[in-house]
Amino acid sequence: MKKTLLFALLAMMPLIASAYDAYIDGIYYNFNISTMEAEVTSGDTKYKGSVEIPETVTYNDGTYSVTSIGQSAFYECRNLTSVTIPNSVTSIGDRAFYYCPGLTSVKCDKHWEGDLQ
Repeated sequence: MKKTLLFALLAMMPLIASAYDAYIDGIYYNFNISTMEAEVTSGDTKYKGSVEIPETVTYNDGTYSVTSIGQSAFYECRNLTSVTIPNSVTSIGDRAFYYCPGLTSVKCDKHWEGDLQ
């Protein structure tokens, strides 16, 4: 019984690790319906090349303001080369860009303090 339960939990780990609400135009998002805000998150595949995060995204007939980049959203995206962050983004989670050795350009108009790993 314990082995069966353990196996079931381990089998579900990939589903838990890559939970997201939607994949739109190459970006994974989670949505907060009450605030109409969207967070960029990780998904089934790693980001690569250039990623341009929009200020807003439409999902289920609602328009959401993209206000955050979630914790580890771009974690280990080895082939990510550039990211454009809109002014609407007001928070970037821990290790959002951790181990992205190909990342050579991050464009944003905001002044950020702290370490963007």
